[in-house]
Amino acid sequence: MEYLIILIVLLLISIFLEHKFHIHLYKSRKERILIPLIFLVVGTIWDSLAIWRGHWSFNGPGLIGIKIGFMPLEEYLFAIIVPYFILTTYRALKREI
Repeated sequence: MEYLIILIVLLLISIFLEHKFHIHLYKSRKERILIPLIFLVVGTIWDSLAIWRGHWSFNGPGLIGIKIGFMPLEEYLFAIIVPYFILTTYRALKREI
């Protein structure tokens, strides 16, 4: 559950920064869907390959237990939320400097 809570906190910070600094990461609704989808597909392929090859695994009490394919739900959310958080934070810091 901790992993999901951290992702939710990052998402809320990103939304706050986006509204506070009037950050517009995407020019259209199409981009708002397509770009995170690309992050999701690339992240899913990367993580699935790493799990399949035994480089890492997702076990433990920090997860809620919902798995889709090889990965827990939180890892799919990670592939969408973390790039959004990084881009929003970068744009907010760039605007303030």
